[in-house]
Amino acid sequence: MAIEVPAVVHPPASARIRTLPLLTRHALQAFVRNPAAVFFTLAFPLAFLVIVSTIVGNQEAENGVRVVQYLVSPFAVFGVASASFTILAADTAALRENGVLLRQRAAPLPAWTVVGARVGASVVISGMAVALLTAVGVLAYDVQVFWSKVPALLVTLTLGICCCASLGLALAACVRTARTVQAVAQAVLIPLAFISDVFIVGADLPRWLDVTGSVLPLKHFARAMSATFEPGAGSGFRPGHLAVLVAWTAAGIVIAGRRFGWEPRATSNPASTGAAPAPAPAHLSAPSDGSAPTAFVQVWGQIRYALLGLRREPLAVFFTVVFPGLLLVLFPAVFGDARVHGLAMAQYLFAGMLAYTAGVAGYVNLPEQVVAARSAGVLKRLRGTPLRMRWYLTGRISAALLTALAAATVLTTAAVGFLDVRVPLGHLPAVLVTLTTGVLCFTAVGLAVAALLPSARTLVAITLGTLMPLCFASEIFVVGDGPLPVPLTTVAALFPPRHLLQALLFATEPGASGTGFAWGHLAVLTAWALLGLLIVRLRLRPRNGDVA
Repeated sequence: MAIEVPAVVHPPASARIRTLPLLTRHALQAFVRNPAAVFFTLAFPLAFLVIVSTIVGNQEAENGVRVVQYLVSPFAVFGVASASFTILAADTAALRENGVLLRQRAAPLPAWTVVGARVGASVVISGMAVALLTAVGVLAYDVQVFWSKVPALLVTLTLGICCCASLGLALAACVRTARTVQAVAQAVLIPLAFISDVFIVGADLPRWLDVTGSVLPLKHFARAMSATFEPGAGSGFRPGHLAVLVAWTAAGIVIAGRRFGWEPRATSNPASTGAAPAPAPAHLSAPSDGSAPTAFVQVWGQIRYALLGLRREPLAVFFTVVFPGLLLVLFPAVFGDARVHGLAMAQYLFAGMLAYTAGVAGYVNLPEQVVAARSAGVLKRLRGTPLRMRWYLTGRISAALLTALAAATVLTTAAVGFLDVRVPLGHLPAVLVTLTTGVLCFTAVGLAVAALLPSARTLVAITLGTLMPLCFASEIFVVGDGPLPVPLTTVAALFPPRHLLQALLFATEPGASGTGFAWGHLAVLTAWALLGLLIVRLRLRPRNGDVA
């Protein structure tokens, strides 16, 4: 049944204008309190700039301009798109789902004030991302700002923000739930960044990918922004690219205007904490004869609930299963016959994406579920049930392992069936054992991080904020075919991602003899797993003061 919005009497125009900054400030406060949003919008582009510049160096190109001069603008575009498209769409959908938009609409405020505040916050956040990247580029890498092109920079930035914001609102208007909106936004933005001169600049793309990128607005935004950082004469304006941004902005406004709704469309009740709803499910209830449920029943029940919770988290499924598959297929299509450390691109990426999947499943998804359960008081309440903590954790770890193995099956199907990747049959046990050891290592370290954190708010920012740079330093994500700087390889050698990648490369090397076990790397993974379990044993306790 539709909820009728009562008629309201709008305050004077001056009062409405004063309300807009207040709502914008509220949206900015919500952004600051969301560490994951801050990470993807501000920290991730900056870390990407630092890591890529460290790997490729900041030498002068043939025209005498340093390499980083050409890196600031594409990473700034990603930060702007993340703030104005992904975060705006997800936040708007979440506010609608929670009934906040409907309550604001019923207040004596015009609709444009409510929506304008969210867009205004996106403008501020986008400006912060561009300013941060530019400041670091100028201070640390001798990036030049051409003042004659600053007007073009501001105009391009404004049109880019408007374009991304209108499409973000259109996405929120067309998709029912907030979780799905967030997953769809990431599923669109990240692959598109690889074919739109954002993550890969100047690549010789296959025609179908080049056409796809040219039709959509992100490439035009990136190229228009890059013109404002390029040395040389001219104003920096690119009218053709700006016209495309205007056209997409108009399309987004039309779609959002026709489809946008204020009422909640669905009631979200995900099992994100991993807890069973009351009353207690069968696997926690004692059998009719009064005996406690068996360990198998307890573990299997937790596996089911963990997988159910993951299924209701589209963003987690995307980054664990879909994203590595996209990279595995996309990179060979972009780079053709390029080789990485003597291996075909697909052959190398197959091992890399297996390692990445293990890291996300064990180090990001699992601790997020456990900390959410602890913050909601679930771990404390478990003391009053027949479920023992060790079986709870065993079920969670088993679910993470099953998720990684399912993702590995998808990767193997794509690699062997379509990309001509070959793995010696005699090495299959080594691949399975290595991947399992890697997942168990990451789960142990992830649980240790969860045990050390007093709150769930910063967990994802910490896990992603450490995993992603280590993936670059460990060459899971490859930037160029040259050797990495010695400091990076030295740091990477201390942590599990590097050892898991090397063990998987050894196990999947085509034409290799032997069993495929890299015992040295497996020993390092085992040592990290034991260290993580020791910390969990000492520190993981239900906390009374946790805040969800």
